[in-house]
Amino acid sequence: MQAMTTMPFFYRFRDALATLPSILILAILIFAGIQKATKIEAHTEDSLVQIALMEPEPPAPPITIPTPPPAPPTSQVVKPLPVPLMQPVRQPTPPQAVSATPVSNAPGAEAAAPPTPPKAIAAPVAAKPNSASVEAGYVSKVRAHLNSIKRYPTGREASQQRPQGKVKVWFVLNRDGTLVEQGIDESSNSMLLDEVARKTINRATFSAFPESSWTGEATHRFSAELEFIPGAG
Repeated sequence: MQAMTTMPFFYRFRDALATLPSILILAILIFAGIQKATKIEAHTEDSLVQIALMEPEPPAPPITIPTPPPAPPTSQVVKPLPVPLMQPVRQPTPPQAVSATPVSNAPGAEAAAPPTPPKAIAAPVAAKPNSASVEAGYVSKVRAHLNSIKRYPTGREASQQRPQGKVKVWFVLNRDGTLVEQGIDESSNSMLLDEVARKTINRATFSAFPESSWTGEATHRFSAELEFIPGAG
């Protein structure tokens, strides 16, 4: 009896019970969608955007091309006026002054100015000789004097050996030409010729130094070369 009363109850709600699984599934899907929406987080951009403020570059000045002036029309070209030729103006010739002897008694008469004497022309100053040339001239005279008084050695030994060669001698003179000392720089390898060269220096007579030569020196050293040849005197 109880089963009979139960059957009609489920039978009466059979349509609702048939849709119950669909409703449960739909509820589960809705609940799952709500849970998923809550888990969605807002996506934030980590990178920072930098905005740089830059002043705009000034615009380039416009290039202006000069416009040539317009050429005047042909009809308005101004022709230059001809320049009149100027005749040279002759200056009046000044009257020549007439020299007259002034009269002392005439009132207002002026005495004539005395003539200006001509300026004396200074005589050219003679140029002083160069000291180097003066010294060179003195040395050449001394060497010429020594070669003029040299004598080839005489005697038995000289006639047997008949030596020949050159002797370079040196000597020191005072400014008045007196001999201080003398010697031989280069020998001729012959004692006879060296001795004759020394005697030539002692026998020579030297003149005084020129004024403009070897300034500030009380003595000066000279040198000369004497050549001896047999039979040359």
